[in-house]
Amino acid sequence: MNRSRALPLAAATIVIGLGAAACSSSATAAGSGSGSAPGSPAKTADLIISTLNNPFFVSLKNGAEAEAKKDGITLNVQNANNSDSTELNFVTTDVVKKPGVLILDPTSSDAAAASVKQANGASVPVVAFDRQPQSGTLKAFVGYNAIDAGKRAADALATTIHDKGNVVEVEGILGTNVAQDRHTGFRQEIAKYPNIHVVAAQAANFDQATALDVMTNILQAHPDIQGVYAANDEMALGVLAALKSRNLTGKVAVVGNDGIEQALAAIQDGQEGATNAESAFAEGQRVVDLADDVLQGKQIPQASETLEGTLVTKANLKSYAQTLVSIGDSADVPPDLR
Repeated sequence: MNRSRALPLAAATIVIGLGAAACSSSATAAGSGSGSAPGSPAKTADLIISTLNNPFFVSLKNGAEAEAKKDGITLNVQNANNSDSTELNFVTTDVVKKPGVLILDPTSSDAAAASVKQANGASVPVVAFDRQPQSGTLKAFVGYNAIDAGKRAADALATTIHDKGNVVEVEGILGTNVAQDRHTGFRQEIAKYPNIHVVAAQAANFDQATALDVMTNILQAHPDIQGVYAANDEMALGVLAALKSRNLTGKVAVVGNDGIEQALAAIQDGQEGATNAESAFAEGQRVVDLADDVLQGKQIPQASETLEGTLVTKANLKSYAQTLVSIGDSADVPPDLR
């Protein structure tokens, strides 16, 4: 379980093992098996993605489609629009068609269990990514280390505000292991700074407009803050909009997560202090490669792969942007950094 595979993204490190912190759940994985016999002339996969109303998941889809084309896989992408019932309906329809493999991005960790078990019952192999299903049998899982993401964000925020002050945490979708683990990591690490106080915390569901409303309300109750941790960059952008409306741009430090193009541009402009960048494009590439292994009947040596992001600030922004371009992901890089 300690074997690693190289990820195309140079800034990321892969840590293997079901015991990895970001992948702790009761979901199990089988090491072999296939939805297509080796040498089969047609390779098909259905990819159900949680949403395409977020640049991170659009990038993930782009990476998956690019890799599917390279691997010779016919990939059918379906958008669950952040709806548990929609995702389950897609699975119900898909397993009847018997794709070679089902690639699943859970809308929520709990609800995904029913989807995985339904595919299991139809003998359709499942590869999951980004958010870990709570149960069911997977061929493989790949996702970023969300606990470490929260810890990096806490340290970055502390550094920016000189280890003291009042801060706010804007959380993601609480039903996902990603939101829970980013929260856990952030709170564990920020507790190491005795002069930093978390004065408010509220979920904004990984959504920019919701984060704008949440942050606007928080600022009314807590006008004297020095920093904000937003658990993804879409919410960080909403936070920045709320700060701008109160003439607090540049006066309150903001740290996000994901490394989407708009956040990289905000770091370049000095509005966002840092982001724990996690290349969605690279994650999409990797999950399709794992699906291809399943389609070819290859033995998958590890059940779970945990990808490590990298903290991006203005100091290393250009080099990170060049790394994205090198793996074919220029679309997620601000134009003047391509």
